[in-house]
Amino acid sequence: MINFYEGLDLECYESILNGPYVPITLIPRNPAAGDTVEVPARHVPKLRIDWDDEDRRLVEVDQKAKRLLIMALPNEIFQSLDACEFAKDLWDQLANHLEGGIKMKKNRRAQCLNEYNRFQALPDESLEQTYHRFNTLINKCRKCNVTRTQEENNMLFLKRLHGELENLSISFQENQDLE
Repeated sequence: MINFYEGLDLECYESILNGPYVPITLIPRNPAAGDTVEVPARHVPKLRIDWDDEDRRLVEVDQKAKRLLIMALPNEIFQSLDACEFAKDLWDQLANHLEGGIKMKKNRRAQCLNEYNRFQALPDESLEQTYHRFNTLINKCRKCNVTRTQEENNMLFLKRLHGELENLSISFQENQDLE
């Protein structure tokens, strides 16, 4: 996205990084006179009626940057960010949202690894039920980018069987052809 903005319009990119342009005017210093105190010079936002063409153009840059960001977001993400007034706010919130998403993905991946490594046939389930539960777990792991070879999956499945299936499992494992 940064490359897109840098290539499209550097002013949009600056608006995202530094915040929107706010037209300001300088109110000059008012020196002390008689019984009044000195009022230092200060900058204040211009009234919209006092904006010149350049002020309008620069204010529109932030609006353009915000619109482009909004168009790039999927609806489900935008709905949680639509209260942002400026492009920089939207960008910062999006970064926080994505960082949270990355942490969630890492947590889900760790959870899948943990479930995979602890997989065990339940005492009261059939071989078919165990196999179905194991396949469901493998698919869940794939979604989290946890992949194992077919041989590793077969070996784990066989090792985690119990009861009367344990003897069958041992003979399959000794066969060494677990593809």
